[in-house]
Amino acid sequence: MLNYARKMTPEEIEMMRNTSLGTRVVEGCTMRAALSGVGGAGLGLLMGGFMHAMQPPPDIDTSLSTMEQIRQSYKGFGQACVRMSRNFAKVGVVYAGLECYLERERAARDLPNAILSGCAAGGVLAFQGGPSGMALGCLGFAAFSAVIESVMDH
Repeated sequence: MLNYARKMTPEEIEMMRNTSLGTRVVEGCTMRAALSGVGGAGLGLLMGGFMHAMQPPPDIDTSLSTMEQIRQSYKGFGQACVRMSRNFAKVGVVYAGLECYLERERAARDLPNAILSGCAAGGVLAFQGGPSGMALGCLGFAAFSAVIESVMDH
């Protein structure tokens, strides 16, 4: 709601006074990004557990008890969950925060916002892959975002 580019009109000032602080905080880009990060982290935990469970089982000594066999097969389960959770949270924060910012600046909710936000999220997620990895992440996530937005009719 902060706008440094121009002076607010009296109607805008009155609207700000009548809007509660809680409403402004919840509708703000920071809160939207934070909630997306928390939701992404939760979904990442579930996906990490699912993906780890779908991996081929390691060589397990069948002479051990059932409990020991289960322990061996689920080594690294927590690490897989945390890694996937961190990545999903990064995507949620970057994508939602940037999309909200672009919506506010451009005063439109349309396809270019989703494409630009997807490009940034893909680039951030592929940062460790270097410039070529970031470029591929940007292109892939932007294309995915464009398809999803087109299907959702935004």
